[in-house]
Amino acid sequence: MASIDQSPIGTTPENINKPFSATTISLPLVSIISEKLIKPSSPTPHTKRWHRLSLIDQAFSNSYIPFSLFYTKQQLDAISKNNNPTQISHLLEESLSKILSTYYPYAGRLKDNNVVDCNDTGAEFVEAQISCPISQTLNWHNSATEDLLFPQGLPWSNSADRGLVAVQLSYFNCGGIAISMCISHKIGDGCSGYNLFRDWSEITRDPNFSKPSLHYVEQSIFPPPSSGPFLSPLFMSNKHDCVQRRYIFSNEKLLHLKNRVAAESEVQNPTRTEVVSALIFKRAVAAAKANSGFFQPSSMVQAVDLRAQIGLPPNAIGNLLTICPTSITNEQSMTISKLVSEMRKSKELAYNRDNIFVALLLELANSKQEYHDNGPNAYQITSLVKFALHEIDFGWGKPTKVSIANGLNNKLAILMGNQSGGLDAFVTLSEQDMSVFERDPELLEFASLVPSC
Repeated sequence: MASIDQSPIGTTPENINKPFSATTISLPLVSIISEKLIKPSSPTPHTKRWHRLSLIDQAFSNSYIPFSLFYTKQQLDAISKNNNPTQISHLLEESLSKILSTYYPYAGRLKDNNVVDCNDTGAEFVEAQISCPISQTLNWHNSATEDLLFPQGLPWSNSADRGLVAVQLSYFNCGGIAISMCISHKIGDGCSGYNLFRDWSEITRDPNFSKPSLHYVEQSIFPPPSSGPFLSPLFMSNKHDCVQRRYIFSNEKLLHLKNRVAAESEVQNPTRTEVVSALIFKRAVAAAKANSGFFQPSSMVQAVDLRAQIGLPPNAIGNLLTICPTSITNEQSMTISKLVSEMRKSKELAYNRDNIFVALLLELANSKQEYHDNGPNAYQITSLVKFALHEIDFGWGKPTKVSIANGLNNKLAILMGNQSGGLDAFVTLSEQDMSVFERDPELLEFASLVPSC
C-alpha cells in the first residue's frame, strides 16, 4: 500500500468553488477534492539522510518546473471502463510512492541552501475537479486556465517551505484528466525532472517495472566554493507581466526553415532547435524595438546539458548544465543564419573550455556579488526537445497534449516535441511585446499560433 499522510499540505486554497473571470471565456471553477502527502514505499536508509547540493544546485532557487499531461475520456475508456476517479487516484498514489523510494531526495525537505533532509516527509498530491470539458484546454491555449491544473502557487515559484515534488490530478467534467507535476529545480535540471516523470509513468503502467538505478551526483562534480556554500540562491524567477502563447512548428515548416539556414550560412545540418530558437529570438527583439523605438543589444541564453561531455549517464540526477549566451550588439547581425552560426560557436566554447558558467559562479561567491543574468535584455530559450514528454504513458497511451505553466520570466521560450513530430514553442513575453510578437509575419510564416481565449 502507498504510504499516505492525510495532513494538510500548505495553505488551503482560497479559490475553492470561487468563480474566476476572463476576457472572453470565464475561467472554470476549481474544487479541491483532497490533499495528501505521499511518502516513499520504503524508508530512506539513514546513510542517505543528507543530500548535499552542488555549486549549481545552490545557485538555483527552489523554483518548480511545471509540466502537465492531458488524457481524454476516450483514452481512459479504451483501457478500462472502470476508470473512476477513486481508482485513478489510487493507482497514481501507489506508483508515486514506489518511485519515490528511488527518487528519495524529492520526498524530503530543504534544510538550507546546502542540504536536503531526506526525511521521507513526502510529495504533495492534490485531487481537483475542474468545471469545464477537456476540449477547452485542447482546442485553445489559455495559460490562466491551465495554471489551475497545478498545485496552487507553485509553478515557477521561489518556494522554500513546500514539498520538492507536487502533483495535481485534475478531473474535467467530461471524464478526461490532467496529470500535472511541479518538480524542484533545486535538486535537478529538466533532464532529472523528465526522468522522474517518465519513470513514475512506467511503474504505473507496469507494476513489475524494475526500479531505475540512479546516479546522484551531489557535490562530486561541482563542489561548493571554498569560501562556503551560497547562503541564498542567485537565480530567482519573476512572474510579473508574463503573457504566454503556444506556437506549433510542423515538420514541413521546420524542414523549410532548416534548408534556408543551411543555404544562407556555413552551418552544416542546422537542428530544428537551433533554427526555431534563432527565429523566436530575432522576432522577440524586433517586437521590443517596435515598442521602444530603437534596437537594444540583446542576448539569447541557453542551458546545455553536460552529462555526455563530462562522462555521466542520462540517469544522473542534479543540475548538470552550463549556460551558453549568444550576444548580438548590432541589428545587422540579427539574421537567423548569423544567429545559428553564433549559437554553434557559443556551444563549442562551452564544450571545449573550462566551464565558464561555473567559473563565474565561483567568482560571484568569492566576491559576494549578485548574478545579473546577462543583463535586462537576455532572452532565455530552453529546449526540452530531446525529452519525450509527449510519449509519457501511464497506461492510457500517449498524452493528447503536453503543456508547461506560464511564468519564470517575460523573456522566455520553452521548446518541446509534439505528437505530430514537429515542435511546440511556449513563448512568454511582456504584454506589450507579445501584442507585437504574436502578429509577426516572419514568425507566422513558419509557425501556427494556437488560439487563445
